[in-house]
Amino acid sequence: PRRSPLRFFEPQPRHKEALVEVCALQLKFMNDNRDKMRIGLPPAGPPPVPQSKIEELVTLIQPLEMEKMLEGMKDKSVETRALPSTYTILQLLKSFSGYNKWMSEAARGGTVAKFTSQLEDLLDHIPRKNVEAFVDNASVKATLLSHRGRRYAFEKNFEKAVVDFDEAFTLVDDSTGKEEEDHEKVKEEITKAMGQEEYVRLLEWVGMCRHLRYDLDGALKCYEKCSELEPLNTELLVKRAGVKMDGSKHDEAELLFAEALSLDSSASDALLHRANLRMLQQRADDAKSDLEACIRLFPNNLLARLRLATVYMAKEDLIGAKRMLEQAAENDPESSEVHCYRGEMYFAEGDFASAKEEFEKAMKCDPHNPTPYVNAALAVVNTPPSGGAVMPDVNEAVRLLEKAVEVDPMFHAAYVQLGQMKLSMATDLSKAREVIALYDKGLEYCRTPEELKDICNMRILTVAQIDAAHALHMETLNMQ
Repeated sequence: PRRSPLRFFEPQPRHKEALVEVCALQLKFMNDNRDKMRIGLPPAGPPPVPQSKIEELVTLIQPLEMEKMLEGMKDKSVETRALPSTYTILQLLKSFSGYNKWMSEAARGGTVAKFTSQLEDLLDHIPRKNVEAFVDNASVKATLLSHRGRRYAFEKNFEKAVVDFDEAFTLVDDSTGKEEEDHEKVKEEITKAMGQEEYVRLLEWVGMCRHLRYDLDGALKCYEKCSELEPLNTELLVKRAGVKMDGSKHDEAELLFAEALSLDSSASDALLHRANLRMLQQRADDAKSDLEACIRLFPNNLLARLRLATVYMAKEDLIGAKRMLEQAAENDPESSEVHCYRGEMYFAEGDFASAKEEFEKAMKCDPHNPTPYVNAALAVVNTPPSGGAVMPDVNEAVRLLEKAVEVDPMFHAAYVQLGQMKLSMATDLSKAREVIALYDKGLEYCRTPEELKDICNMRILTVAQIDAAHALHMETLNMQ
């Protein structure tokens, strides 16, 4: 019988083979009962293997697979790591209190063409022995690159902005002269020639770029140097706390938020980001207090109202969440996030048609926001079939999930949902193998073990299902 090899595999560390065997038992059972299931009749008897056994085997296989993937992540240089989507970067930048200031400065400061022309006018390859000219050239070039980088950021061209900030920092850090005897002296002179304000703003942007590429140590090093030079700058403390949060150092983040708020009790970004930390710590009431304080100080802070709506939803207070969304909509009726949150409220109430309508409005307001595409796909598959259909419109759900991955390749939840749907629709094993390729693409964009975990699990199971189908000489996993 097919059960005997399973007993042979299980006691040994050959969990992959055991999982293939379990999947084969499940596939054979489903294939044997295919006709009954098609007409809605129950199968003949219970499944041969409980779902818990499959989950147990996936959990046993996962650590080794995760280890391989994490090693691959470590091997990637910081410079080659992909940036988050433009939408994600903008959401982060807008959450800091200095956003409007640097944006207006960048708008007034000059065009990319102006800075490029000034950079082209500078002499190249100034001899290091002529220290004064070398320092002057490096400081002017670094300043122009920093300003052009900021202008690129203003124009939402973050790929080019990062290149300019990195190049400017290479000059200021005297990276090409690290082996020279006068390295520290030259570095100090370049920094002095730039001026503290220019130097700190460049370093702050370099810290942000490193954080975006998930170089947490590099980001922290930049921000801490900035804080040494500007100890009363609360925004720098908030950015340091954000890096600590991403590194799961919640206690250290808490102390930095407390320090920022002791310097300025009205620091909106400290209240906003500390509320995020408190939600991670499952301290919903404390998060609520921070967000309410932020709104009292800054009634037009859209992000605070949206986050507070999330807190109300987490506390299952839909009336409070609706009230907060209505207030947010008054501030910005064209906000993609407002429509998206409102759609989630309808979804929670089981009104999938209204939810999808709101998600579609969210897409229209900002086509680069990936969340409404995923949410709309879930609304589609949860909507009861109509007009004689027996199944939800899975093709439409797949289209929406593919769009989510297109606008934000780092939107990991979309890969899991999309993979499951594509696997259920695969007409042959070659189509099923395309799902493995999809998961591999998603894994390429993962940056943390948490992001890896779900996609890794789905990949393990999909590989086992395909291997099981191949062993049974089945041409498809689709039992419809």
